[in-house]
Amino acid sequence: MDITQLQTFIKVSQYGSFTKAGEQSFISGTAVMKQINRLEDELNLKLFVRTATGTELTTEGQTFLPYVKQILGLLDTAIDQTRKSSFSEQNIITVGTSILHPAEPFMDIWKKITAQMSDFQIRIVQLQEDLHSQNREYAMLGRSCDLIVGTFDNTTLKQSFKAVQLGQYDFGIAVRSDNKLAKLSEISFDDLKGGSLLSVPMGISDTNDQLRRIISKDYPQIHIVETSGRYDMNTFNQAVEENIPLITVTPWKSIHPNLVSIPLKTDIHVPYGILTTKMPGRNVDDFILKLRKVLKLN
Repeated sequence: MDITQLQTFIKVSQYGSFTKAGEQSFISGTAVMKQINRLEDELNLKLFVRTATGTELTTEGQTFLPYVKQILGLLDTAIDQTRKSSFSEQNIITVGTSILHPAEPFMDIWKKITAQMSDFQIRIVQLQEDLHSQNREYAMLGRSCDLIVGTFDNTTLKQSFKAVQLGQYDFGIAVRSDNKLAKLSEISFDDLKGGSLLSVPMGISDTNDQLRRIISKDYPQIHIVETSGRYDMNTFNQAVEENIPLITVTPWKSIHPNLVSIPLKTDIHVPYGILTTKMPGRNVDDFILKLRKVLKLN
């Protein structure tokens, strides 16, 4: 058994297909199948049921899956912490980045203030989602990275996070490129009447809740389809596969090649900035304090 087999096992469980899992790893579906066959032989377990339309986890596979995720997560943390220990300096700040939480908004600012923050260094680390947490990548704060760049509001800050606001994102509506709404330069709620709209459930985001209340009160003709929680890549795939518009924000405008993001006509915006844990440690506290001073933030 090796790491590649375990990573492939997770991909097949996620995509339900040897072919699709292979596409994500840039190898053939046959190569993926061989890896899974070897893993099953070594474990003497049947992890997947092969069907004409794809694969499904067996009971054994479902039991095995969370342990594999935990093992790979611990390995990532071990590697990251080991790399940190190779630096003699104590002023290295790790910034997590991912498709859903890109670090670019902060890095654009960092390039302009590097000279004034010369006693700190930035390291970028790729985040993996913690699928066992309702806050997913937010849960990686303090574990895989010192800070991330993301949206926040009162709901988020109740979850043991601190935030330094850097700006605000705009809401948009992401639609499949062949949807009639894709031709619009701006979308209003009137344009969405009579159709469905994909959204996170109430209670996850204050700003999203504001949109939902407007829709509920003034636009009952819009049918809300709720996700199971915060967005992940499956949400954007669902929007494409079912041709359902979804509520999106600025950094996700190019997240899926088959989706077009159109600005939503609304006065509601989403604050974004640097997120840390409530008690990130002295080094991060010093970094945030100096950053506020350089940026002249309250």
